[in-house]
Amino acid sequence: MSYRTILVQTEDTAPGRMQVKAAIDLAKRFGATLTGVFLKAEQIPAMFVGDAFTAVTLAEAFIKERKELISSGANAARSMFEAAAAEGGVPFTWQEINGDSELDLLRAARRHDLSVLRVAVQPVGGASEILASEVAMASAGPVVIVPEGGYPIPFGSNIFIGWKEGRESTRAMRDAMPFIGAAEKVTFFTVSHDAPEELDPQLAAYLAAHGCRSASAAVDRNDDHTTATAIRLRSDMVGANMLVLGLYGHSRLQQLLLGGVSREMLSSFDMPMLVSH
Repeated sequence: MSYRTILVQTEDTAPGRMQVKAAIDLAKRFGATLTGVFLKAEQIPAMFVGDAFTAVTLAEAFIKERKELISSGANAARSMFEAAAAEGGVPFTWQEINGDSELDLLRAARRHDLSVLRVAVQPVGGASEILASEVAMASAGPVVIVPEGGYPIPFGSNIFIGWKEGRESTRAMRDAMPFIGAAEKVTFFTVSHDAPEELDPQLAAYLAAHGCRSASAAVDRNDDHTTATAIRLRSDMVGANMLVLGLYGHSRLQQLLLGGVSREMLSSFDMPMLVSH
């Protein structure tokens, strides 16, 4: 298993440039093609819909200004991305997609093996953010969520997995296997009173079959802090530079809503995190 196609949301800002740098490193590492996507608003705001002369005049001025803003942002992002990808020596493509909702970004993510996003994406000219967790919950594939800044590149040599026997953790582990198989150290961390202190033989054999020979288990039996806090404390203790987390959620009113641990981790993480659902 490997990642052959990687998607990265692209904008010409300091966090955006670092995000592209991280994606280029991953594309080189896994021999993947890189797709840069620029999110732009296309919908006319409802406040300007009407037939009054003043409303029409304001709408025309607003639309012209926003069109110029989007064009300028797209050109800057594309120039930055293509120059960085060419310098990095990775094959690449470029797309501009509608960012008025998460639907087009979801469609793009479903057509790539791995997506690289920040926790919240603001489409140029748009009013609403798109959350990386929404993409991870609905895209059926892994998403590497990077902080706004201050993380090492490359990352993934010391991987910390939030582990709970079940579908979500297993899915995230499998989605992260290209990282896990190449890592120098992998820690499976469980918060439980009765979890075993060592990996079970079947899991150890499965990991070894994918090239991972440095995995170990760690258990926290302390009730004095939350699971998310336990993950942060122990990942710092082992010097991890990448987290792997299965997103837990439930469906309500046809929406996938994050569980408590997932919400808390995504609101406070400070290193790249591979998530999936």
